[in-house]
Amino acid sequence: MRILFTVILLFFGNFITAQEMELMNKFEFYEHTLDTTTIPYRLFTPENKEDAKLPLVIALHGAGERGSNNQLQIEFHRLGTVWVDSVNQKEHPCFVVAPQCPENQKWVDIDWGSEKYDFHNTPISNELATVSNLVDSLISQYPIDKNRIYVTGLSMGGFASWYLLMNNLNRFAAAIIFSGSGDPEMACDIKNIPIWNFHGDLDKAVPVNGSRNMIKAISDCGEDILLISDPNNKSFSDSEFKINRVLSSTHLYTEYKGKGHVIWKESYNNRLVREWMFSKTLK
Repeated sequence: MRILFTVILLFFGNFITAQEMELMNKFEFYEHTLDTTTIPYRLFTPENKEDAKLPLVIALHGAGERGSNNQLQIEFHRLGTVWVDSVNQKEHPCFVVAPQCPENQKWVDIDWGSEKYDFHNTPISNELATVSNLVDSLISQYPIDKNRIYVTGLSMGGFASWYLLMNNLNRFAAAIIFSGSGDPEMACDIKNIPIWNFHGDLDKAVPVNGSRNMIKAISDCGEDILLISDPNNKSFSDSEFKINRVLSSTHLYTEYKGKGHVIWKESYNNRLVREWMFSKTLK
């Protein structure tokens, strides 16, 4: 498993553009400590942060970006940088925090190959507890709108996103989750949280059944699930009806056919995905 993520990291490491570097440089360097656990994190603060309370996006990376250099977590997959792009900031100014999990640790202490896990018997990790405490700290320091806190994560960060939803039932306005899994027994507890979940049907690192189980469980709680095979299909951008259908939906599931574990960059680059998230407010 570790070898797989290392290969992914090395492959993408050769394609950091000057534009991406410019966006990365917009993030400031910090670290946060809770009890005996310290995690580095990068924070982007919007230029007009004094005008009104603004949303916060929490970006949780995968296993390949663990470490202590406080940079890997925003270098790849557009996980952190897409939100600070000038176009997005003009339409949706927001704060962005991207914490980095230390080497050899996990956001959620489970086997990544499992299709589900028992939330109540999986204590929150020290690292994810520190992230949650960091969010509390940011809310107290900055003009953040507590009704518009969003979480997104990929792979190991996908597991973390599901966990945070289950552990904080009234905190998040929406979540965009990739290539992870949670506890289907908790589906009815989180059914009111808007979620757009993504997975590749050929994923060999994290079984696609992890997502299928969660989506089916939410559906079994009486919630409608909008299935979108590929939001990057041109038919979406050309159809006002389809766009409105997406934006009005609470739960969406995209299972990319013929794709494996890494499905993230093309999804974050999709404007409709971002528009969906920012359209949601905590009820």
